[in-house]
Parts: sequence; C-alpha cells; structure tokens
Amino acid sequence: MPTHDHYVIIGNGPAGNAAAFTLRENDPDAAITIISHENICFYAKPKLVKYLAGKVDEDALAVKTMDEYRRRHIRLRLGQTVAHIDPDSRSLHLAHMETVHYTDLIIASGAKARLLPSMKPYADCLTFVTEFNDTTGLRKKIADSSRFFIFGGDLVGFKFLKMLTDMGKQVTLLLYPRAFWPHRLTKEMQDAIVKNLAPTNADVLADDDLDTIVPEDRGGYWVTTKQGVRTQADLVFSFNGLIPDVDFARGCGLDIDHGILVDETMRTSLDRIFACGSCAQIYNPDINTYTTSIGWPNAQVQGKVAGLNLLGEHHKVRPAGRKYFDLEGVKIKTAWWEDLEKDEDA
Repeated sequence: MPTHDHYVIIGNGPAGNAAAFTLRENDPDAAITIISHENICFYAKPKLVKYLAGKVDEDALAVKTMDEYRRRHIRLRLGQTVAHIDPDSRSLHLAHMETVHYTDLIIASGAKARLLPSMKPYADCLTFVTEFNDTTGLRKKIADSSRFFIFGGDLVGFKFLKMLTDMGKQVTLLLYPRAFWPHRLTKEMQDAIVKNLAPTNADVLADDDLDTIVPEDRGGYWVTTKQGVRTQADLVFSFNGLIPDVDFARGCGLDIDHGILVDETMRTSLDRIFACGSCAQIYNPDINTYTTSIGWPNAQVQGKVAGLNLLGEHHKVRPAGRKYFDLEGVKIKTAWWEDLEKDEDA
C-alpha cells in the first residue's frame, strides 16, 4: 500500500481498535488516526458499573494505554467530535471547525443511549450511563443518595440495579419491554425477569409505564406511573437500550436505517467507507434483511474484517463469541446471522 495513505477511524471502542491494529499489522507505513468524542483511551465499558460503585478506579478501566498507540504509530485524537462527513473531498468536519482528510474511512462510532419519544419532555430529569463521559460527578451523587428510580431494564440496567441494592440503596425498577432494543421482551420473559430479580429486594413494576416526573425544589423527583404508583427518588435513571450513534453521518450519502447499512464485508454504500460494530446494520442473507449485533466479540471481528477488506481483501463477517446474553434468566440474541428459531441451542 502507498505510504501516503491515511486511514481514519471514527470510534475508540472494540470495533475501532480492532480495525486500527489490524491495519497497522498489515500496513506498517500508512498514517492511522482514531477520532473519539470521549476523552479517555480504549476502556472496558462493562466495568463502568464497578467504577460507579467505587470498586475500581479509572486506571482499572483501561484496555489499552497511550503507550501502545505510540509504539504502533497510531494517532489517537480524544475529546473531538465528528460533525459531518464529506465523501466527495474525503474529509471529516470536526465540531471545532477543523477538517481532517482521509483516503479510507472506517466508522465504528458505537451506540448511544436511547431516549424514548415519550420521555423527551423529561430528558433533563433522566440520568444515563452509556459511556465514561456520563460518569463525571456521578460516583459522589450515587454515594450521597438513598432512593433511586430506574426506568427500562436493559443488560446494563440490571447490573446497575444490583450494584445499588448491594450498596443498601432503595430502588424502584419500572420494567419496560422494549428496553433491550432491537429485541422485545414477551410477557413470559418479563415474568421470568421479575421472578429472578426478587432476591435483590428492589420494588419491580411490570405492565406499567411512566406518566410524569416532577422535580422537587430541594432536589430529587416525584415519579408517577400510569397505574398510579407514586414514588420519590433522588435520581432517575433511564436504561432503555442503545441505538447506533450515526447522526453525524446522515445527509452525506450513506444508506442509513437505524444504523449504517453494510454488506457482509462491512462495506457501506459509498466507496472507501466501511462501518462496523454497533453503529452498523449488516445484511443477513438468511432472512434477506439488515440487522444489528451486540457484544464485544462481534464488534472485534467486524473491526478486523473491515480493516482487512479496506486493504483489498474480501472477507465475509460471521458472528463470534456467545450467541446470547443471559438477561436475568432470559436468552437475548447477540448474533445477527442465524434465525433464532433455527438455532439448536435456542
């Protein structure tokens, strides 16, 4: 490959890092840049709950250190947000008005917290835990608070609930069946989850919905449900799943549904642009549609495939790791390839 190539990767998670290190292994001369809106090196998001509980410090979150990027001559630009992609000039426009040019682009921007349309009037009342940037000042708030209300119930939300109850906090959970987007919990799944959460001593509400959230003058909130349950909380958390973080890519010519549409090789609808990880919707030939995937192993495989194919190879991506997450005794599919009904271990 020519030495003047500049490979740019948007996103500093497992997919973006797998792509960057794959590119460096196979092209020792090209310039490689990772751009991330977060201001922290590649870290383990599953550990954020332990970080908020005060069980681990920030250093323990790290997956890679800055020295590892320096040794491999990968430039890491942290705290910088991509505002727009210009495929015609092969450039990215950053929020602080800088322009970054690329020869090839990999979008691995991950996912962001899903705010339900019905909750938009109460957005300022809700606290999200999606990334490290969300945790600023939150550890102290959690330590100083005693009453919590959780709306949703995705994988992180249940870990968070257990963290709070282990800390002796009073927790009310309003279980929402669409919290684990794009999957929907059935009534049987909800009943199983409620039963399996019983040992936490949390107050679990099902078959209900949020009505209002009213801030108190001295801090805290009054939360009322459609069924008339009214409770007081110091903090209200929303765990309603994640959606692809792709708003910055809209309007540039990429085919985008919920996420950026890619084929089995992670190629997008535009030349020299790939997408991978939870920001991508991958074409599934088995069911003739585009579907998303979740999970660290899947993201890593997709990042590696994107990197290799950017360099001219032709690999087709396949699921990696576990096919399911255990969601309080309920199987939630992580792989996008096979039809759930056809899986022998379903």
